[in-house]
Amino acid sequence: MRFGYFMPGYQLAGESGWDEVLGRLRREAVLAEQAGFNEVWLAEHHFGAEGWDVAPNPVMLGLDLAAATSRIRIGLGAVILPNWHPLRLAEDIALLDHMSGGRVECAVGRGITNRELANLNLHGADRRDNDRNWAFFLEALELMKAAWTEDALTWDGEFFQLPAKGIKDSYAAWYPRDPRWRSEDDEYIAINVVPKPLQRPYPTLWNTVDQTPGFKIAAEHGLRPITWLRSTQAMREAFELYRETASAVQGRELRLGEDCALLRTCYIAETMEEARRIAEPHVEAMYGGYLGGIRSRAIYAEPGETLPPAEPGESWFDFLYGRDHLFVGTPESVGEQIERVRESTGLEHLLLFNWLPGLSERDSVASLELLGSEVLPRFGAEVVSGT
Repeated sequence: MRFGYFMPGYQLAGESGWDEVLGRLRREAVLAEQAGFNEVWLAEHHFGAEGWDVAPNPVMLGLDLAAATSRIRIGLGAVILPNWHPLRLAEDIALLDHMSGGRVECAVGRGITNRELANLNLHGADRRDNDRNWAFFLEALELMKAAWTEDALTWDGEFFQLPAKGIKDSYAAWYPRDPRWRSEDDEYIAINVVPKPLQRPYPTLWNTVDQTPGFKIAAEHGLRPITWLRSTQAMREAFELYRETASAVQGRELRLGEDCALLRTCYIAETMEEARRIAEPHVEAMYGGYLGGIRSRAIYAEPGETLPPAEPGESWFDFLYGRDHLFVGTPESVGEQIERVRESTGLEHLLLFNWLPGLSERDSVASLELLGSEVLPRFGAEVVSGT
């Protein structure tokens, strides 16, 4: 199995300064590399004054972590395409790929919070208009891939028309004319985005997705799915759909779970009692407050199951743990959970989310070190002594 270490950079408002969060990100990235993780993953969220999401630019953060490490891959998980101009994003990711020595993994997403999307995208591709959001996302995705693979890019889409018509090439006075992108009368007629990524044709592309139709769309567009909130049985159902579609698109028979990844909240201690004591208040705060206010509880249901609304004071920890949404416990019990999910879904790639909001760095590192010394080796990960 491959393992990723997801670092959202959560802090509670007023808990610590951004310089402290950045220092912790660097330290835990180095520890994750030493523990045998294959990747560190970074999120993208904006305007996080409440402290929950304080990672507005995963590309820049990824460069900082690439400089602090030497082997571990840098996962952008995810860059939210409607927040970016796809050509600028293509340039930035290509630069990061070169500067990291070809260590980039790139997940893309449509975004979920309207206050970010509606205020960053002049096209208005926010989630209140789901069809428009999908259309923008898919066009931006294909335009970004074209920027990485074409030397004379032209584009005539719903949202982008490139290059702008009737624009003279400002380099015409001194730069030798290349007929691929400059006409005889010096009009700029095509674009060559540079640099191209170090990894050819471009870094592995992922899609953060939870709704079933999204798995089919991911397969159709060459994206590998990363899912978080689905139950084990619902995940198997989605992986089956992905396998069926991707096999047809790629012209080969994929295994169940191949090219698919799962994100799970994780905390490990020497005893179950200690793991629960430390993790539970932070789980309750995150799922009962933050996530519970964004996504319906129904997202955690098994296929065909109807979940009643949560009762006041009902334990989110118990609800999630009983459905294998939480990997919390001893190294042995968490290893058994991972085995159980792998046997059911064919899972080959697991991202572990150890950095709970409000959890101290000391407690986070204690769990990370146990993951590296006692869980990952069970699945073939190699612990290294340094970077």
